[in-house]
Parts: sequence; C-alpha cells; structure tokens
Amino acid sequence: MDKVIGLGKMGCGIAEELTEHPEYRIYKIGSHLSGRGDLVIEEPTDIQASEESIDVAEIAVYLRSIRAEDEVLFIVGGGEPISGISLTVLEQIKDSKISILYVVPDRQMLSQTQKRDDKIVFNILQEYARSGLFERIYLVKKSIAEEMMGDVSIKEYEKSTSHFISYLVAMVNYFNHVDPVVSAPSTPPEICRISTFGITSLGRNVEVNHLFPLENTQESHYYYGIPAKELEEDNSLMREIKEQTKNLASDTSISTSFSVYPTTFEDKIVLCVSHTKHIQTA
Repeated sequence: MDKVIGLGKMGCGIAEELTEHPEYRIYKIGSHLSGRGDLVIEEPTDIQASEESIDVAEIAVYLRSIRAEDEVLFIVGGGEPISGISLTVLEQIKDSKISILYVVPDRQMLSQTQKRDDKIVFNILQEYARSGLFERIYLVKKSIAEEMMGDVSIKEYEKSTSHFISYLVAMVNYFNHVDPVVSAPSTPPEICRISTFGITSLGRNVEVNHLFPLENTQESHYYYGIPAKELEEDNSLMREIKEQTKNLASDTSISTSFSVYPTTFEDKIVLCVSHTKHIQTA
C-alpha cells in the first residue's frame, strides 16, 4: 500500500491520521474538507443523490497521479450519503491494486435512510471484493474500535477512533512489507478476500479481539512485534509464540500462521488478520 484515498468524514479522518507516515500519498474527498490538496464536493442527501451529482471528470483529474502499479487503500464509512460514489471513485483507478477498508457504523444510531445506504454499499463492496475486482476488503466495526480504544474526551473522540484504526492499518502494512526474523507462512486462498483485524497479547489463555465479528473464518495470520532486545535475550520466546499459535488454532477449520518481527517499541504487540470467502451480514 502506497496510496490512500479517504472518502467522507470517517474515511478522511482515518486517511488524515495516516499522514503521520511519510511513505503514503494521501487523497481526501469530502464536503467538510479545507486542507490544501483535498477535493471538496457538495454533501449529498443520500447515496442516490450522490451518484447523480458527482462530477466524474473532477474525480478523474484529482486521482490522475495514481498508476496501475500502485497499491491503493480506499477508506469509507458506512451510512454516509457520500459513500454512494464509492464505485465511481474506484472506477477511476480500476487498473491499480485496490483494497477497501469499510468502517461499519453503529447501526442503532442510524436513520432508516442511512441504514439502507449502509446495507447497499456494505454488500456491493463485499461482492466486488469476493469476485476478485478488489484485492481485499477489510471490515471494521466502529463500535468495537471504540470499546477497544477506551474512554476519551468528547473533543478527541472521533480523532482517537480514527487514530486507533489507522494504527492497525499502518502496522499490518508495515509487517507485510518487511522480512520477518522467523515465520510459519500461509497464503489464504484467493477467494478469501473478506477480512478483519484483531488484537491480542502474548500469554496463556488470551483471546483475540477482532474488530469485526467475522463469520466462517478460514484463515488467520498473527503478527508478533517484539522489542529487538528481547528477540536476542529471551530464549523462551519462540516456544511461547508456537504454543500460543497452536492454542489459537484449536478450531481445526481455521488455518493459522504467524510471523515475528523486531520493533523499536518497549512492549510486545500481537496483531491478527483473519480472512473468509463468505459475504458478511452483521
């Protein structure tokens, strides 16, 4: 991933947090923007209105620097009327390697129109990903991210949520593009393109907290980020990682793999990405 497109309030919020990482080129499209280099468009009333009012030529010009060889992450939040132009935006970069990050809203807080809009975009993007048009779609439930994030002030609430999700995206992308010190690799079947992130810790009887309740998981990969000094000095570390991976693989229907990376952090981090071929309904 080297290019990131944020669409709408949620998508742009996460994309903005990724500007902390200079390796990404960020594009933001929305009605609430004021930054230099952002594309400001009129706020539609619903997804049908967004499709009817969009200036396709304007979108194409804005995204013209994205090339066929680029890996692109497209981020959008469900329930936002502007999400209706998702396919129009993606059409302009169709030759690139596209992954989707779809943030599922708290549906209990949505109007009937927003629920309808969310359901339409949620299902369409999954179907397109499963068909192979996109590399992958990552599903993140906003309410779960908020629970993991903990209590923050109202002023920092949205920014903290975006920062938390962006952290997971950036760390997994980093691990995917550096060499592990050791790994037991496994490649998910090509049809398994519907995914989510998870967080756990290194220890006995720990649980994985997934950011979306993925149904019919078929593959899970665990990323162990270990302080470099511990990698050199802790002789029991490899045994602990193998034992934990075996325990997490107690469900024999799920293929499990892991990789280990040195980090400059003080504490260990354990992230997970799980995959399925099944369209999600939650």
